[in-house]
This record gives sequence, structure tokens and C-alpha cells, in this order.
Amino acid sequence: MPALLYTVRATCKDLPQRGRFLSWLTPDHVAEVMAGGATSVRIVLPERESDAAPAVVETQYVFPSRKAFDAYVRDHAPRLRADGLKHFPPESGVTYARQVAEIATELGGE
Repeated sequence: MPALLYTVRATCKDLPQRGRFLSWLTPDHVAEVMAGGATSVRIVLPERESDAAPAVVETQYVFPSRKAFDAYVRDHAPRLRADGLKHFPPESGVTYARQVAEIATELGGE
């Protein structure tokens, strides 16, 4: 069974909001996703095109299999997503996009 990469892309309106989002994300939220089945996590801060551009946080979780990911979605994701919306509701301006992808090949390390 191939591993899955689950990416959550949070778009914040500015750098201060991104800082607040990162403070919420780590360490507790990320630890809960890992307790729910993820084997690793990477938090990526894409470069901004300008000072006026939104500030993005991309969190990439690896799950060892589709079965492990499906269990996470069923048993843990609803509560964790609700917590995220409690701290950053739609009116805050933070938007979320999620993607699930099969990891075909992974080489190297850090």
C-alpha cells in the first residue's frame, strides 16, 4: 500500500495572522494529527509575491496507507477541523484547501 501525502493549505490575510495561525498549529494541533495516524509532518511557508500578498501555511502530513488516512478522517478530522474553525472562523479571512495524493517515490532525507 502506498503512503499518502495529505496537504492542508491555509491562506492568511497577512503575516501577523500567519504568526497566530502557526502558534495555534504547533505543537498541539500537529501532535494530534500525528496521534491520529500521521507518521511525519512538514510545515512549509511559501514565498510571498509581494508584501500585499496573502501569507500561506502549507502543512504536509504523511500517512502510511489509505486505511490509516481514512481512519484519521473518520475518527479525528471532524474534531480537529472544528477546532481550527473555532480559532480561525470564515470571517477571520483564513481559508483552507486540502489535497490528498499518493506518494509515488520519495528519495533522500532532510
